[in-house]
Amino acid sequence: MERQTALVITAGLPLESAIRQSMRLVDGLLEGLPYAHDSSRTELYAAGMAGTLRAKLALPRRLPGADPFGTSSGPLRFIWSGGTWFTPGSCPPAPRDDNGATAWQWLHFNALHRIPPDSACFLWDIYPLEPADAA
Repeated sequence: MERQTALVITAGLPLESAIRQSMRLVDGLLEGLPYAHDSSRTELYAAGMAGTLRAKLALPRRLPGADPFGTSSGPLRFIWSGGTWFTPGSCPPAPRDDNGATAWQWLHFNALHRIPPDSACFLWDIYPLEPADAA
């Protein structure tokens, strides 16, 4: 399996608390995955503030290809927002006028636009193990 990326969006926390919360959330996510992962390679890939990140986001539009995890920022397998982990199969529907974008793209866009600009966001990389490596 390829690398998987989780986006953790925090709101209303001082940066140090947001970092700790992000670590706890990713640890919990990893414990609940139905497959083994390489814990030595799980790492914080990037961090930023919501205001800076959303300033770079255009309204979602159809992306080339058929990647269910695709967003304008790249593929995301998981998004933590508003106290819930989301996946493409568990996110709210796209708006009626969706511009051809997926519900997943809209969740990503809306999650970054519905929080204060000083909210910290973290991208975590997760490396699933191949079945032979997981034994």
